[in-house]
Amino acid sequence: MGLKINTKLMRCTIFLLALVTSACSHAQLDCQIDNPALQAMPTIEVTLTRDDGSRVIMPAKLADNNATRAAGFQRVCESTIEAMPILFVFKHPSVPSFHMNNVVAPIDIAFIDSEGDLESIQAMKPYSKIQIRKPLYSPKRPVLYALEVHKGFYQKHNISVDSKMKWTLPSANLSD
Repeated sequence: MGLKINTKLMRCTIFLLALVTSACSHAQLDCQIDNPALQAMPTIEVTLTRDDGSRVIMPAKLADNNATRAAGFQRVCESTIEAMPILFVFKHPSVPSFHMNNVVAPIDIAFIDSEGDLESIQAMKPYSKIQIRKPLYSPKRPVLYALEVHKGFYQKHNISVDSKMKWTLPSANLSD
């Protein structure tokens, strides 16, 4: 009894595996440790206050204009995403949509209203090169801020929708 191999199916499987492997490695090669858009963002201090009153204080980049908000973490390496969150600030409360085009690593995002209340926390996944449906991530109600951090940050630090957020420019930047 011989083994019958469906060569057409085998070739298709090998092609798809090569395509997925190529897409994944290509995304990592396209990343930069730093880029001009990220460099243009000032560094601020973000404080997240848990519902028990304890705090997480961290530096973050500030994306407060169209160019920096549009750039976000696009083409930035995973190590940079892990090292430096980005706070997106909008001029007016709105329902923004975020995508993962050209982003190489998973990101968690918190949408925050004008009072500093977390509206929601969502897990955003990078798109693959062959992905047809590319989801957008949005809050359910208007927000003034969105805080992008590396995957698992909110869970690791026990930050939930019961938490509050505030941010300040470090004193060194106040004279600018």
